[in-house]
Amino acid sequence: MVGVLLVLLSVLAGAWVIAAADDSTGVYAAKGPLLPGQKVSDADLVVVSVQLDDAAGAYTDASAGLEPGTYALRAVAAGELVPSAALGSAREAKDKTVAVPIDPAASATLKVGTVVDVWVSRRDPEEAGVRYLDPQLLLEGAVVAEVPSAGGGLDVGVGRAAVSVVVPESEVGAVISSVDQEARITLVPAPGQRGGDGS
Repeated sequence: MVGVLLVLLSVLAGAWVIAAADDSTGVYAAKGPLLPGQKVSDADLVVVSVQLDDAAGAYTDASAGLEPGTYALRAVAAGELVPSAALGSAREAKDKTVAVPIDPAASATLKVGTVVDVWVSRRDPEEAGVRYLDPQLLLEGAVVAEVPSAGGGLDVGVGRAAVSVVVPESEVGAVISSVDQEARITLVPAPGQRGGDGS
């Protein structure tokens, strides 16, 4: 009886060790190249089991299935694991990232993911010197994609820093035009957002 019990315990212990060691995660890999703006379906992906440990959240979990209307937001090579940030909605696929110059001190109060309204004060064309008109709301609900780090390379001119914001495709021209005309741009965080405003 003792011998049988020992055998059973060893079998159970072995099964437990194997189960504990198998902590692989099912994630998506690209069956073929995925291009930005491409609509993605299950036929474009393959499920692979890999051990990612703490990096599991960075890739697309295959257990939940693919949401209808999913698009590639950036290029993914064939056979590459699909990062979570590489897939999104149709609107996200059409959104563009534009760099806008603001005050460096104000940019330090923003962070990636902050939702901001873009206000613009254009130069007064009737003034010989530099004078700005009253600010106008140019765009609501833009999202901060990148902020300059301390001593980073996003400085644009003396006393200015570039903050990258994601804007709808239809508003890209208006934002670029404001930048080219050297308008004063202010990013005002939406209510409930952490961060400050820049000008």
